[in-house]
Amino acid sequence: MEIVLTISVGYCSNFTPTHPFFSQRTLCFRLTHLQHRGMLRQVLAPTLAELGINPSSTACQRVLQEIMERGLRFVNGTLSRGYHCKALHLQSVILVGPRTTNQESLMTTAALAISESEFESNNYGMVAATESSVKEMLKRFKVKDGEQQDCMVCLEELGVGFEASRMPCSHIFHGDCIGKWLLQSHYCPICRFEMPTH
Repeated sequence: MEIVLTISVGYCSNFTPTHPFFSQRTLCFRLTHLQHRGMLRQVLAPTLAELGINPSSTACQRVLQEIMERGLRFVNGTLSRGYHCKALHLQSVILVGPRTTNQESLMTTAALAISESEFESNNYGMVAATESSVKEMLKRFKVKDGEQQDCMVCLEELGVGFEASRMPCSHIFHGDCIGKWLLQSHYCPICRFEMPTH
């Protein structure tokens, strides 16, 4: 079973104590990583560091423990109810307070908050593929025997007889999944092949 974990880190400042701005990352890893603290730390440490959280801090260790405990509780609850799926989505929200109170640091934090807000309002810098390129370049077809694989957008199987779409880079997805994806990003979710943007 795959675990899809979305980590959202909210940064609070003295300028915006009740309105933190968030950075978010999504990772995909095997259930066995969630069951072993060392393996989970290996998977999450680079992402947490990228989000400004020291992976060796005691606060980070508490976050890892919380993700493990709650994640395993959720997985066990899902399986005990008879639901069997290829992937489960977990979310972790972490709030980080201001570290220092000097004026320069606070101004930097405020500037970052404004920048993050602008970045979010601009769809996180993502640019959609043009509608005409999607219609022209995506090829719709029915999946034949031997072509079955997982759609890497929703992680569900593309079974024989399913309606699918093939990108110019040859990767295949459910038509709806890749259609929604290309409304947000002009890159192939697997190889980063670029679709036209204008």
